[in-house]
Amino acid sequence: MAGIVEWVKNYSMVCLLLMAVTSVAAKKEYRKYVQLFVEIVLVITILNPLLRAAGKSGDLFEKISYDSFWQGLNNLKMDQGNMEFLKEGSYQSYYEKAIASDVKLLAENAGYAVVDVTASLNEAFEIEEMELKVAKQGVEAVVIGTLEKEPEDAQLIALREKVAAYYQIPPEKVVVLD
Repeated sequence: MAGIVEWVKNYSMVCLLLMAVTSVAAKKEYRKYVQLFVEIVLVITILNPLLRAAGKSGDLFEKISYDSFWQGLNNLKMDQGNMEFLKEGSYQSYYEKAIASDVKLLAENAGYAVVDVTASLNEAFEIEEMELKVAKQGVEAVVIGTLEKEPEDAQLIALREKVAAYYQIPPEKVVVLD
């Protein structure tokens, strides 16, 4: 009998507290959400003693903690898989390919046909060096003999500076070959 009286006291106190919370709700728009919260708390307040009386309350909390343990373990496995992905350098090579495709678009918009683009990143995913092999669209290059060093074209210098400015790196890190 004392257990029932204690339960009624607890339920009454929770009910009064939640009614006060409901009446203090700032806007009418939020009252329906507060009311839903109040109803959920009241249902839990009613069910908790009934489950405890049936001896199932501990089992319920044990099952909840068991499920959260397994979910945490699954999350840990996923995190470990992500770490392996980063260790393999897959993320770095993916980023290098993305940079290469961006540079290719920049060069094509400047009127060049792109032959090859390579970008290399360091451990901190900063651009170490970028090499861009281009040809002017509609013009075929013919080389007879060997060249020691080609004179740099003003358009190639402009392209190199445009790429360097886009990635905010020094122009020395960008090599543009014709």
